[in-house]
Amino acid sequence: MMDETGEEEEEAWLQLRPVEPLPSQCCGSGCSPCVFDLYHRELARWEAARASKDRSLLSGEESQCYQTGLMSRYVESWSAGDTAFWRGPFGDFFYKPNQYGELLMLASGTGLAPMVPVLQSITDNAEDETFVTLVGCFKTFEGIYLKTFLQEQARFWNVRTFFVLSQENSPEQLPWSYREKTRFGRLAQDLIEELVGSCRRKPFALVCGSAEFTKDMARYLLCAGLGEDSCFLF
Repeated sequence: MMDETGEEEEEAWLQLRPVEPLPSQCCGSGCSPCVFDLYHRELARWEAARASKDRSLLSGEESQCYQTGLMSRYVESWSAGDTAFWRGPFGDFFYKPNQYGELLMLASGTGLAPMVPVLQSITDNAEDETFVTLVGCFKTFEGIYLKTFLQEQARFWNVRTFFVLSQENSPEQLPWSYREKTRFGRLAQDLIEELVGSCRRKPFALVCGSAEFTKDMARYLLCAGLGEDSCFLF
């Protein structure tokens, strides 16, 4: 059993654990790195420090991942008392309840971001009976964003979630609740055709990810029978 000193030490480490962002803290624009990328980096640093019992590892240099961004450099130039004016957010996809029979969401990595507000607006609205099939593509199980949120969403009668992991190949390493809805490798033509064919109503596809991912998905969807008027590419 853990003695009192050990319990205090454990509690101290838990208080230092990074806090996972809420879905509402994501801007939904698919930016990279996303706030969840930063969270996972800090979590990995915390886990390494905890494993070695070395808190000095938590005081490394802050990430400079935005240092080349135009907005980041602009913000860095601010001084106390400066005034900034904002416009937006902007976007070309406008969702209306029950506008589509089913939404097929194909997201790679932080491409999950714009799917979240659409999905949540559907499940928050008892009058919206749109079906949703969401497919998230990630490198590893640990790298899946918003696990808790997606698990909660999948409990709704009209929502299904699937995952495609490119750097794993063993279902035995996954929790039981993920084994039946996880594929390994990459999201390719055969799986797209299977997904489209399993949709409960004619789907409208939403795609967000890297330029290469988006281009591939657009081609696969077209081959699966969905025309350009049945897809939106973020």
